Amino acid sequence: MKKVIILYRSPKALSNTGADEFIHNNLRAVFEDYVTFESCFMADLEENQMLYADAFLAVDERVFQKAKEYIADFSNVIKINRSIEQDVLKTLQDIPAGTTVLVVNDSYSTAINTINMFYEIGISHLNMVPFDGKLTNTGIYDGLSLAITPAEKHFVPSHIKTVIDIGYRKVSFDTMFRLMKLLDLDNNVINRNIFRYVRSLAEPSPSFDANYTYEYLKSEMLSYVTNSSEECVFLTDQYMHIIYANKKAEEIFRKTNGNALDPDQFAQLGRYADNASKNPYITLHGKNYHYDRYPIQLIDEVIGYYIILKEENQQLSVNKINQQKGHVAKHHFQDIVHESEEIQKSIHIAKQIALSEHTVLIYGESGTGKEIFAQAIHNSSRRADAPFVAVNCAALPESLLESELFGYEPGAFTGANAKGKIGLFEQANHGTIFLDEIGDISPNLQSSLLRVIQEKQIMRIGSDRIINIDIRLIAATNKDLKRAVQEKTFRSDLFYRLNILPLRISPLRKRGKDIIPLLKYFLGTDYYNLTPKETERLTAYPWPGNVRELENFCTYYKTLSSFPEYLWEEDCPSGDCLSATEVQKEVLKLIRQNTRISHGVGRSTLAEILKDQGVCLSDRALRLMLEQLQQEGLIEIGKGRYGTRITEKGADLLSPDYSEPEEF
Repeated sequence: MKKVIILYRSPKALSNTGADEFIHNNLRAVFEDYVTFESCFMADLEENQMLYADAFLAVDERVFQKAKEYIADFSNVIKINRSIEQDVLKTLQDIPAGTTVLVVNDSYSTAINTINMFYEIGISHLNMVPFDGKLTNTGIYDGLSLAITPAEKHFVPSHIKTVIDIGYRKVSFDTMFRLMKLLDLDNNVINRNIFRYVRSLAEPSPSFDANYTYEYLKSEMLSYVTNSSEECVFLTDQYMHIIYANKKAEEIFRKTNGNALDPDQFAQLGRYADNASKNPYITLHGKNYHYDRYPIQLIDEVIGYYIILKEENQQLSVNKINQQKGHVAKHHFQDIVHESEEIQKSIHIAKQIALSEHTVLIYGESGTGKEIFAQAIHNSSRRADAPFVAVNCAALPESLLESELFGYEPGAFTGANAKGKIGLFEQANHGTIFLDEIGDISPNLQSSLLRVIQEKQIMRIGSDRIINIDIRLIAATNKDLKRAVQEKTFRSDLFYRLNILPLRISPLRKRGKDIIPLLKYFLGTDYYNLTPKETERLTAYPWPGNVRELENFCTYYKTLSSFPEYLWEEDCPSGDCLSATEVQKEVLKLIRQNTRISHGVGRSTLAEILKDQGVCLSDRALRLMLEQLQQEGLIEIGKGRYGTRITEKGADLLSPDYSEPEEF
């Protein structure tokens, strides 16, 4: 049980012995049997005598100042502030405005304090005069007929006929609150008692007790969410002092005797924080816990930390599942075969990106190697030892993709696994999740993904429990997301959340220097069996399917010792073949020349014109190129007479002063 001493100047200071009992009753109404209260008169103390208790309450300013002579730790002393009750406030408000009243207390200074308290709670319509007993016989108060006193009627001059006795002033809310915190008695019973107590008071700062109520409600909501977790959850200030701990954390860090948390034991976490990057585990009571600490910032200032401890066997079981499911990154930057300046520049940017924790959005056509770059970024980051989970958003229908990403509880929907399922976001915890073809997700999933990025929290389908996740998000797209935002098929807020660190991977047709190295890599020794004509044709081919198509060509060759027939569907005069970029621009020029208000140009017409000009392009290659030009927003392809038309963006590409952007 806690002990609190109430400090008075002397027995004479208590003009009415009922005042002491009144204060005791106020305090007991809140703290019940958790605390014993004793009264002490400082005039009775001997010189150098020291007082010992868990806390001290000083009845006024003079006692508060004097207390430091008798108390070793002055931080345990609280000055009692006073408040009047709500019904007394109404009585005072009913006094006509401008009335002159005498405010009487046991001394002139306490009368002034009472007047100040009236002003603070909004009683400013009266002309209040403080009573000084030394001036009673001077006649200065003879003209007054109304007095207000807090249970000190015996001090009121006898000629004043109307006396409003407001009774003893109650111990204020802020005093009760500070005492609760000082005694470390922030439990449900005392919080309930304070909540009841404060409703009877006329407080000078209503926002203070309102904030207390709001913060308590928030704390209860936080407890509801975190106490269902098997993890230890802490909230601390910037000095690693505990602000909040869930039940699991309290079980580990509670003192041997009592309910309070052990600050010395918890201090281990603060000392451990600097080495957490080298060893993510900490040993407590013979058990290893995976340690995560997340800073809470106010703009650029760290004001606290959010700490999670998870038992080692829980963490290792998750990692084992990820290994079994192949959630690992195999590729590194040195695995990217290239000779072109374009890819070298992309690698340089990606290596810098890997050092950060920000979201990455990789732009590139299908088959350019976006996932290889994502894996290389992961393997060069601090999360290299954690899971890498890749998801192709275009390969799954919306309902299945949602359950795969977020997981679900048992019986969440018809056909659900009876044991439920852990989602890919959870499986990627502490690691990286790669969302390929993110431009194809539905508006509903876009909204859900936005919350994941903002809050780093998910909720399984069919569950009401929030799960905190620590992931790095890398997304990729082959679409022009800026245009999709303008067309309102992609959320602008999600786009700007994703487009923090954009990275562009150029298509193979724009980096011809990479074709030969890639052929050597995929063909191996078979590369040296190629004829000069085959090599020439392969380097001139526009590769609308990019590196993936080139790899498929090589697989075909290694199997059948020849390339697919469509590579040779149309002969190209030796020395006359244009580069892939030149072919693309030539096609755009032809489309611009043949675009009319009433119609565009058909693919067959384009093929005939290109053939007449000796351009080496098969019908299939032309179709794939037109689809790619449409994806890039350079042309529009319609049905029937609408044909194919050049867009404003495509026309800009052909202008002499056009410089190609770094991203879609």
